[in-house]
Amino acid sequence: MHIAIFGCGQLAQMTAQAGIALGHTFSFIGEEGEDTRCVSDLGAIVTLTDLSAEALFEALGKPDVISVEKEMVDTSLLDELSALTVTAPNGHSIYLAQNRVREKNFLRHSGIPTAEFEIIETQAQLDSLPERLGYPIYIKAAESGYDGYNQWRIQSAEDLQSVTLNENVTLIAEKHVDYSREVSVIAARNASGDIVYYPLMENRHEEGVLISTIAPAPNTDVVLEEAAVAYMETILSTLDYVGVLTMECFDTENGLVVNELAPRVHNSGHWSIEGCETSQFENHCRAITNSELGSTAAKGIGGIVNMLGEHGKPEDFNPQQGLFYHAYGKQERPRRKLGHVAVLADDYESVIVKLNHALIALYGDRYLPL
Repeated sequence: MHIAIFGCGQLAQMTAQAGIALGHTFSFIGEEGEDTRCVSDLGAIVTLTDLSAEALFEALGKPDVISVEKEMVDTSLLDELSALTVTAPNGHSIYLAQNRVREKNFLRHSGIPTAEFEIIETQAQLDSLPERLGYPIYIKAAESGYDGYNQWRIQSAEDLQSVTLNENVTLIAEKHVDYSREVSVIAARNASGDIVYYPLMENRHEEGVLISTIAPAPNTDVVLEEAAVAYMETILSTLDYVGVLTMECFDTENGLVVNELAPRVHNSGHWSIEGCETSQFENHCRAITNSELGSTAAKGIGGIVNMLGEHGKPEDFNPQQGLFYHAYGKQERPRRKLGHVAVLADDYESVIVKLNHALIALYGDRYLPL
C-alpha cells in the first residue's frame, strides 16, 4: 500500500523505515521551509502550499492512507482528504489533541482523571491563581506547547509577573499533581477494532524535554496496568481511533492522572525498535492499513537516552553490548532532538548502567545519573 504522512521529521522517518520493510511505499507532506532531510531518501516530498485536497492527493501519488507524525496539522484539510482516501487517525482525534482545553474536557467527560485546571481569561484571574491552585502552578499555551516551549512553572509571585496575557494565545493553568514518576502508555488499534498495548514506560524529563525512558516501567503493579489499559481502551473506542496513540500520565498515590495525549508514535516508544517483538512504528503501519497487529512483548528490559542539540559526540555504541545508536540526520540546534541511543539488557540494573553510560557520553556531568 502507499502511505502519505503529514510531516518530515524523525517520527515520519522511523515509520517509513518500518513500513518499507513491510512492503509499503511512502510520500510526505512538508511545510514551506521545513527541514526534510529525515525523509529525503524515503519517498516523494510534497510542499504544502495552497493546493486543494484533490491536487494534494494527486501529488502524493493517490495514497491508500494518510497519517500524521505531529498534532499541528490542518484538520479541515485532513477532513477533505478523508473523502478521497483513508485518514488515520481521524481528524477529530487530532483536533482534540491540538488543544489542551479540548483534550482535558474530553478526558474528564470520559471519566478519566486530569489535573485541576483553569482557562485564564483576565489579568485578575491570573493574579489570583495562587489563591485557588497554590504553588507551583503550571501555565501552558493551549496550543503549540511542547518540549518545554510555551510552558511556565510558576513558583512565586515574581514568576507569575513574567506571564503576559495575549488575546491571540489561550493560556491554561494547571494545579500541581503530587506524583512519584511520569509514565506513558502506548497502544495501537486497527480499523477492525483490534488493540495491542505496549508495556508501561517510565520517563524522565529535563527542562521540559524527555531525556530518558525505561521500559517496562519498574515497580508496576497489576492495578496500575489495568487502569492504564481501561483508560486507553475508553479513549480508543470513543474516538474510533486507528493507529498508535500515546497517553502521558502522572503516577500518584491515588492512581494514574492523565497529563496529555499524542495521536501518533511517541518518543518514549523508541525503545520498542530493539526492545519489542514489534516496534511502535511497525504496528502503526499495520494499524492504519488494517493489518493484523504484531506482538508487543518485550525482548528484555529496554530504554533510551535522547540526543539533544549541543550534546557531546557519542562514543562507539556497540549493538553487541546492547547499545544502539540512532541519528536522524537533522541540523543541530539547541535542545533539538537529533537522535537517540537505545539500550537493551536482561535486568534493570544493567539497563541503568547502560543508560548512565549514554548520558555521560552525550552530556558529561550536565545531568544527574539515573
